Amino acid sequence: MPDATAPTLEVDRGFVAATGIECSAPVIEGGVRMDELDKTGHYVHYARDIELVTELGIRHLRYGIPFHRVNPSDGVFDWSFVDLALDACQRQGITPIVDLMHFGVPDDIGNYQNTALPERFRTFAAAFADRYGWIRHYTPVNEPLITASFSARRGLWNERLRDERAFVRALVHIVRCVVLASEEIRSRHPDAVFLQSDSCEYHHALDPTSIGAAALENELRFVPFELSYGLDLDPLAAAHLLAHGATESELAWFGEHGTRAGAICGNDYYATSEVEHGTDGPPRPSGVRLGYYHLARQYHERLGVPVMHAETNAEEPGAGEWLTKQWTDVLRLRREGFPIRGFTWYGLVNHVDWDSTLTRDEGTENPCGLVDLQRRPNPVFHVYRRLLEDDE
Repeated sequence: MPDATAPTLEVDRGFVAATGIECSAPVIEGGVRMDELDKTGHYVHYARDIELVTELGIRHLRYGIPFHRVNPSDGVFDWSFVDLALDACQRQGITPIVDLMHFGVPDDIGNYQNTALPERFRTFAAAFADRYGWIRHYTPVNEPLITASFSARRGLWNERLRDERAFVRALVHIVRCVVLASEEIRSRHPDAVFLQSDSCEYHHALDPTSIGAAALENELRFVPFELSYGLDLDPLAAAHLLAHGATESELAWFGEHGTRAGAICGNDYYATSEVEHGTDGPPRPSGVRLGYYHLARQYHERLGVPVMHAETNAEEPGAGEWLTKQWTDVLRLRREGFPIRGFTWYGLVNHVDWDSTLTRDEGTENPCGLVDLQRRPNPVFHVYRRLLEDDE
């Protein structure tokens, strides 16, 4: 079991340092499953990877369960790999923050337009919670906004559509998955902690004509949280959803079933998270203008729950510099008494093919992890360990 003396991640107290195992699994053109657990070698090296977490001095691990492999068809479950990996976490005293869906669904579901997805996911979450009763930290669905956008708005993954109605439909289905899974988990574990994470964004208008577009995106960034927490949407966001296929009854359902019980808002912040809108082409990354220190406050003030810097990375060289800047923002917030519950460098192992946003199956190693694909420490591994030691 996890070490009782280790730091704990709680809604009302505590601060933890974490890393994660990259586990994205979207399907791209040609029906290719971009399973990062396979591409990074984690299915083979899971035991060594979990040992590396302890060598870093970390006790919390964002850990994805491969929904598409565990539950390949309705009512069929294969827990063999998950049993091995989570047993290894227990032996090493690692507390997993379990991620139940990360950008992909089983082949028979197909994509995020499928109306059968929410109930299918509910049964998957219930089966997981029944089998692994010792786990109480969950990310039911990783990044609902990004999942819906990349699948149905930007045409990159899964249904690969570029349609606002498809985007809204995907978003409604995905957040319904969050709520239904949370209900199943909470019914079994009333003390469950839900680190629901999503892209930590801000959209900057560069000229008067782009103010409206930036304002809409700055409202949409909160929608997955507000729906899953049962909060009222801003009128601008609500009108947009209703104009593109959502119904009044669907939105009302979230108000009846959503809750902030056990909730920590996970902020996934990168150098590309702030975006600028102008007249000379599509929106593009602006670089850091506000920074995480200020954006964390926006999310907390809007949603009324604690936050955690739940995901970030940068490629070598320069990863250590980015890590230090993000860690410094987090320390500033902690020292000011702000309710920030942790920090995560994501992930432990270098990613593969994220240089193409997982749209090309080329096997390109992306040096953004704490260790490379041979499990040798990258320079940022030592920077992170030193920051952790200095914070003790």
